[in-house]
Amino acid sequence: MAGKPNGGYFSPPGPFSHAIHHKVATSSPSFLPGHGIAILPADFLLLVFFLILWFQYRHRVKRKRKAWQLLCHLIARHQYTLVQRQQTCLTEDHYGVVDHKCWQKELDYFCQSILLNCLMQENLAEFWPSLQQRTLQRIKRVTKLLLKQSQDPIPLPPNAAEGNTIRRFSANMDPLDYERFCASLLRQAGWQAHPTPPGADQGADIIAEQNNVRLVVQCKLYSRPVGNKAVQEIFTARQHRQAHYAAVVSNAGYTRPARQLAHATGVHLLHHSQLSTLGIMDLQPHPDLFRS
Repeated sequence: MAGKPNGGYFSPPGPFSHAIHHKVATSSPSFLPGHGIAILPADFLLLVFFLILWFQYRHRVKRKRKAWQLLCHLIARHQYTLVQRQQTCLTEDHYGVVDHKCWQKELDYFCQSILLNCLMQENLAEFWPSLQQRTLQRIKRVTKLLLKQSQDPIPLPPNAAEGNTIRRFSANMDPLDYERFCASLLRQAGWQAHPTPPGADQGADIIAEQNNVRLVVQCKLYSRPVGNKAVQEIFTARQHRQAHYAAVVSNAGYTRPARQLAHATGVHLLHHSQLSTLGIMDLQPHPDLFRS
């Protein structure tokens, strides 16, 4: 009989009855395991789509975190060099003018040759544009913190002595390289020598100690004879550091006023070739060891 109820379901008569039954059978909902929540096939595809997006997002977040950790590691490794280069670039010239473009150029070089290059090697260069400003801010904070620390020499990181050793003199080296070169020569002579951080040196570029004897050194990479200003500065640094001896080291000679002032103040005037064999006894009898 048409229109009879069948188990609570009323099946309409006519030729469409088979089609309706077929649609109900093929569109039956599926259930999420353990939840009893019915989802249709379209909903299931949408869920898979969002899961894929979520996993991609998580993967990208992890890679970006890895890129930032790598940048922080490189900044920490080169923090002392960054401080030295900053102070060198921001030093007043003979006219009292500071060239801020010099430091910006140094930052650009560091970012391109060190930071971005390492990111490219790790296939993480895509994150540099979004991390660039954050990186520059971190460099600024790190250099500012180091300069605010004690005026005592900043301990060098492990293996820094070997990494900063420059064994050959070159007239083309910059003043910071010359300081490291002179410090390495003093270490050959048995001194515990290390350059001081720029901005906190008080005139002493190198602090050297041997058998509880302290020597402060100012290094001058010049193309002309060194004047008496360097003598005055290292004499003041000797008092400030409570050092036993003070010396000016240069690749060039010294003016007559400089030698006269050095003799009067007990400051030693040296050529860097004398450092590799410089001993405590050499400092005692001859206030002026430099012979021009």
